[in-house]
Amino acid sequence: MKTIDASFLKRKKTIFFILSITIIILLNIFDNERVYYLPFNIPGEQMAITIPPFGMFVEPKYKNEKNKPCSVLNHERVHWKQYKRMGLFSFYFNYFKIYLKSGRIHNWMEDEARLPCKTGKIDK
Repeated sequence: MKTIDASFLKRKKTIFFILSITIIILLNIFDNERVYYLPFNIPGEQMAITIPPFGMFVEPKYKNEKNKPCSVLNHERVHWKQYKRMGLFSFYFNYFKIYLKSGRIHNWMEDEARLPCKTGKIDK
């Protein structure tokens, strides 16, 4: 049976860590929004999800709503703007802190994302 050298595993983990950090940094440098229409529905009652810095993932049935104030994509774009305004770690920290305190629906970040629907204005 072949044994794996511990130093080999350590080097492999270090390379993986450095590569992961590099990818995240590059994704933050190129800050244009990325929208992916999934070929499947997201589990649960979610219609879309924004995962900074990777992009916005939207269920396929919402693909033709792009220019409507109440579209799912406009809601996710507000979350993307929040991420760009706050930064990666602050966005996740604040979202999860609020999520644990108030839930997914009733918090200021979600209220801000629902504003285009309430005002009828799309902020570009």
